[in-house]
Amino acid sequence: MSLDAVIAQFLRAAEEGRTGRPYTRTEVRELRGALAHVETELGTVPVDAVRGRQVGALFDQLRDAGLPPSRVSTIVEALRSLYAYAIERGLVRASPLVGLAAPEAAPAPAGHQTRTPTDAMLALGERVVTWTVRVIVIAFVLVAVVLAVALA
Repeated sequence: MSLDAVIAQFLRAAEEGRTGRPYTRTEVRELRGALAHVETELGTVPVDAVRGRQVGALFDQLRDAGLPPSRVSTIVEALRSLYAYAIERGLVRASPLVGLAAPEAAPAPAGHQTRTPTDAMLALGERVVTWTVRVIVIAFVLVAVVLAVALA
């Protein structure tokens, strides 16, 4: 199933209140606008073939085009919600956002609901993977330094 088909299914489910959390009309409109950027660039890609590097390149492209950080954050959150929906329905096994450094988060407007537990777990997983990679790199650098000193 292509990403644009999943986006259409997700937006329809959001309008009908079948996404795990209720969305207001305004929130659905925001989701639609945010996911339009994703659909334009990655819509024809199968939903389970989207990779983190593609998503990261999209975010970089949007920032380079002059999109404000708050708008990029809105797109990130919409994509997280979309992939949480896809995971809950068995359409994908993992989110391509895991391991990506998230842009500065925009504060949620008044009246917006918090994310679903799946959204929160995906965000936590993204942070855990990012920090795990950093710790591994630091460990390798320290081992290399110790070996260089010991062999010198």
